[in-house]
Amino acid sequence: MNMKLSAILKNKTNAARLSSQLLALMGILICTACSNIDEDERLIYVQPAEVNRCVIIEDFTGQRCVNCPNATAAITQLQEQYGKDNVIAVAIHSGPFAHRNSMSSPLLPLGTELGDEYYNHWGIEMQPGVLINRTGGPIYDPSQYAAAVNVALQQTSPLTINLLTDLSDNELTIMVQYTSLVDTDAKMQVWLTEDNIVDTQYMPDGTINREYVHNHVLRQSLTTDNMGDAVRLDSGDNLHHTPTILRTTLDESWKKEDLHLVVFFYTEKDGVLQAATCPVAK
Repeated sequence: MNMKLSAILKNKTNAARLSSQLLALMGILICTACSNIDEDERLIYVQPAEVNRCVIIEDFTGQRCVNCPNATAAITQLQEQYGKDNVIAVAIHSGPFAHRNSMSSPLLPLGTELGDEYYNHWGIEMQPGVLINRTGGPIYDPSQYAAAVNVALQQTSPLTINLLTDLSDNELTIMVQYTSLVDTDAKMQVWLTEDNIVDTQYMPDGTINREYVHNHVLRQSLTTDNMGDAVRLDSGDNLHHTPTILRTTLDESWKKEDLHLVVFFYTEKDGVLQAATCPVAK
């Protein structure tokens, strides 16, 4: 059974040990990093500098959406141009064109209640529709993605994010650590996505592709609130933030080698401040 957990430390002893280990964060001039948790690992602190802001593309899509493959192609091109760690895509199967559980359909149920919650929250009116770093409204024309992504990539970010994961059988533990150059209230979103899901997709030319490869499909939110958990970003001398620890049990039907962790911090005013991604299993 999947579990959606709030950010917790296992106990006071672990909190003390982790605090002593977290002398720092890595990463000047990079958007993200990821590694497996080693019980004896030491993180060395480096003073953060302003970094380029990574981009989150939330792609509201569906297997019965004939125009959605055009959006996927545009997003893939942007990832090839800038890198998948800089342009992070999340395919949110939702709305009227998403497939859900049905005994009479051969399609995999990629549509979820979680996806529909986001679809309704953001007021998506048609598909494909995307949000780019949660600034401005939804974009419905794939030809406009490149300009919006280019603008977002040129902005600087007040955050660096460090992700560490540990996978034991189906039990996943995640550590999220960050440093901030600003003082503000924000929300932290933590998602799991899956690549290489081969299943049916309705195509723009009217055909049905039964061997279509669906990538970065949203599988699960790991925060207590599906819209993200509240966090306080502090700058100045308060650099050694207590890490956020999240744990979940993976669905046995998900392929571990194709799962990715996606983490981003955002505010209602400024949109996504910074994002990071890494594979769950290596």
